[in-house]
Amino acid sequence: MIGEGMPKICVPVMGGTENEIIRRAKEAVAKGPDLVEWRADFFSGIRNEKNVCTVLKKVRNCLGETPLLFTVRTEREGGALAVSADAYDGILTGAAGSGQVDLVDVEVMHDAVHAAGLIESLHKKGVTVIGSNHHFHDTPDSAEMRNILSDMDQAGADILKLAVMPDTAKDVLRLLAVTEEYRRHTARPLITMSMGRLGAVSRLAGELVGSSVTFGSVTEASAPGQIDMADMKKILMLLHS
Repeated sequence: MIGEGMPKICVPVMGGTENEIIRRAKEAVAKGPDLVEWRADFFSGIRNEKNVCTVLKKVRNCLGETPLLFTVRTEREGGALAVSADAYDGILTGAAGSGQVDLVDVEVMHDAVHAAGLIESLHKKGVTVIGSNHHFHDTPDSAEMRNILSDMDQAGADILKLAVMPDTAKDVLRLLAVTEEYRRHTARPLITMSMGRLGAVSRLAGELVGSSVTFGSVTEASAPGQIDMADMKKILMLLHS
């Protein structure tokens, strides 16, 4: 149950080809993560719904009962795909309609009203939605971070995700403080992280401050500062006990 107990570990899977994606999905699930994320923005066939659904079915077969998060990270939020809003919506709704995914990531902040409509459409497909916002170059001030979480909350996302890049240790502490504060203002689970080496502690402190999922790597990291999943699991279990 996301939002209860020890933070859940999600392992990202990336790759440009179907074979590469399937191989990495098998490697990921063999390590026993709580969730697997397919970062589909790296897939060369991402603009073809039939190709995406074919890969999704094969990834689903690899994962068994392990929940699958489908993510298309756009260039404006640090991802690998430049795409129009309509095309982005189509990719996400097509994946959700495949029946192969459990959760879908939606970038909310560029047009919260538009995102709310997309989230509603995805809910009708029966998937859980993670509203997300990423700052790869800075850490917004604390008031702005609270507003970002609030906007995602109001847009109807089931889980609220915020990732920032720190310049100082104080930036990391501010992100943790905002997380701990906002969890008392919402019933929705939070996922927050301060990226890079400086922010690595934020990936381990979720149970203390209220961040319910952390991202760990198996073969390669999808964001700066991700920790090897095996090491992360040991540390989280030690802190939990």
